[in-house]
Amino acid sequence: SVPTPDVRRDAPTRHDPSEQPTVTSIRMRPFDVGLVVLLSAMSASPAVRAGPPPQLSVGVAPRVAAVERSGITGGGVPVASGDRVLLFYPNHPDDFGGSGGTASSLSDDAGRRWTALDDDRPLPDMVDVWADPLPDGSWLAFGLGWVPDPQRRTELGPGDVPTDAYHAAFSRDAGRTWTVERATIEYPPEIGVVARPLPHVVVLNDRRLVMPAYAWGKHGHSALLLESTDGGRRWTRAATICTTSDLVQAGIPPRTPWLETTVARTTDGDLLAAVRTGSAADSPLAAVRSGDGGRTWSAPEPWTAGASRSRVAGKLPTLTLLPDGVLLLLTAHSRNHCRLYVSADGRGREWSEPYVVTSQSGGNAGMCAASRDSVFISTPMNGRIHVWRVTVGPSSETAAELPPPTDVAFRDGVLTWNPAPGAAAYRVTPVLQRLPPAADPATELLRYATIETAGPKTELDLSRQLLVGGEYEFEVRAIDRDGRTSPGAKSRTAQVMR
Repeated sequence: SVPTPDVRRDAPTRHDPSEQPTVTSIRMRPFDVGLVVLLSAMSASPAVRAGPPPQLSVGVAPRVAAVERSGITGGGVPVASGDRVLLFYPNHPDDFGGSGGTASSLSDDAGRRWTALDDDRPLPDMVDVWADPLPDGSWLAFGLGWVPDPQRRTELGPGDVPTDAYHAAFSRDAGRTWTVERATIEYPPEIGVVARPLPHVVVLNDRRLVMPAYAWGKHGHSALLLESTDGGRRWTRAATICTTSDLVQAGIPPRTPWLETTVARTTDGDLLAAVRTGSAADSPLAAVRSGDGGRTWSAPEPWTAGASRSRVAGKLPTLTLLPDGVLLLLTAHSRNHCRLYVSADGRGREWSEPYVVTSQSGGNAGMCAASRDSVFISTPMNGRIHVWRVTVGPSSETAAELPPPTDVAFRDGVLTWNPAPGAAAYRVTPVLQRLPPAADPATELLRYATIETAGPKTELDLSRQLLVGGEYEFEVRAIDRDGRTSPGAKSRTAQVMR
């Protein structure tokens, strides 16, 4: 759950140096070609659902490798318009400025096939780049050419930032051509230094652009909201979302200086922020809410989800409000799956139990809207970036008269079954029965999202996405041409070895 607004004074909070956080090492459903129109409509007024939220299901298309390249550790950030999807990612290790360079990969068929593009395009010599669509159909890419030295995080201020630290690029043809300009971020010296602006750019009703960032200072660190009134060239601090002192007072003491923050609109007109506080399971995300366009923010509270109000922890959280009014939260941890949470009514106060997208992922995953009811999620894994098309929609009707598949079997990472008469596609649900004997204490026994095949093929490669050493049962259902599902057929329990 996410707190009801409890508006506080928006001013920097002095922080006792003894409370400084400890430093830890980190860091297929047809595509809707009207996405740009939908995003434009959402910038004016988010969809509001009448009555109780519907029963929703989460379905994942089979994984696709968008990138295979040694030395990369992050999942990048996708951006989509129609069938065209671009994935921007750092082509270097996650060493916070120790190395640089970015790359991109392109899909022209809604994420089914990918082609590598030239490195350092459209912004050369960047540490990181991402892009977002704007309501007029253009794309805004923001690039970081510099990040501060973490060892000097309490010493630096605005005067230490190079004049070419930030750049913006603008495209009116879905990333085929770009116009590059220098960008600036301005803020008062008591903030310290902006360590990292973060995805995504959000367009508000008054046409302001806002994006999150976090800053380091000698009086403590902070999560910020930046704003631009000139289309993304000049950014200033709109407000402080929360400080390390606020988090300590809320009982969520940060255990990392990387206060990675994401911000999204909600269907009731608020802005909702999720702030990372650490890397372990006992460091939940913080939930902070603004009811006045980001000018003032509530006190932070631990982020919880599900009927048991379990705390949600993870790295680099991402919030996305879909055009149909469903709000999603993505977070990941290499020891506890890449997980998706659903707020069915889009208000962000009640959240579903997690849906596991993949268990083989680093912590830096990305997400963007793909259509009215789906997103693209990008996850890193051993020199690869996988992209997943995830659809969130009403649960399908189960028709008892439809024959299920038979002889479901799992061997060497591949699930097979005998076809069901008249099946147009199949839905496969991995069910984790038992954790590996040597599982990390942070690893949880969680529900997986259902995987929907693109056609009537009767095998599915599940390697590189399940928990190695875990014991699973697999349920397969047939889908007819009307979208109804058969009863499920189950496999025997099998151990995943890769």
